[in-house]
Amino acid sequence: MSAPIWVIIPAAGVGQRMQAACPKQYLSLSGQTILDRTIGLFIDHPHIAGVAVGISENDAYWPDSQWFSHPQVIRFNGGDERSDTVLNGLAMLLQTQGIQDQAVLVHDAARPLLSASGLQRILCHQGEQGALLATPVKDTVKQQNSAQCVQTTLDRQYIWLAQTPQKFPADALHKALVKAKDQGLPVTDECSAMEMIGWQPALVEGESRNLKITLPEDIVMAEALLQQAQGSLGNPPTIRENTL
Repeated sequence: MSAPIWVIIPAAGVGQRMQAACPKQYLSLSGQTILDRTIGLFIDHPHIAGVAVGISENDAYWPDSQWFSHPQVIRFNGGDERSDTVLNGLAMLLQTQGIQDQAVLVHDAARPLLSASGLQRILCHQGEQGALLATPVKDTVKQQNSAQCVQTTLDRQYIWLAQTPQKFPADALHKALVKAKDQGLPVTDECSAMEMIGWQPALVEGESRNLKITLPEDIVMAEALLQQAQGSLGNPPTIRENTL
């Protein structure tokens, strides 16, 4: 495997759909905040150089994080949109860590259930045009028309649900995000930015447990998955399923 790489975690959002009193990344999940659990996926991993966490400039919760003073964790100021935060993180790492030709991982702050095996697969993948974890859809997929009625049924064998981490060369991803921002193009994930410059990233199969906590019911599902892991291992709940 190549040299250890950096992880960027955009965590400057407020999570309006969660309808909580604090940003969703600071909600408790089995005794830890979602963000702390997510950062913990990568800390001390032999193939991770460090974690760059994009936090809102006026974030009052971050100082209480268990990783606040950890030597592997760097905090930087996030932006208005997720893509702005990732762009800020890339700019910081390119300037301070000299990682132009190296790959970086970008992982959602609200995906604290990434498995050790899923992380291993994306780290080991050597696709020339980057890669992302994703899952093939299982349900029948409908496309709506303007009246919110069914227009057609899509062929699900070609449809995948994107997850994170997503892995791209730092300099190339930075240039793609800058181009998208300059042209006012919507960027919902790093892969979409790379697609805009003609890349075709590889799909690395992920797992359904790597869910993104967005709505209140997602907390319930995440708690259940953690309890299931506790029962199977006979230990307190932990995100990391095994040691890589």
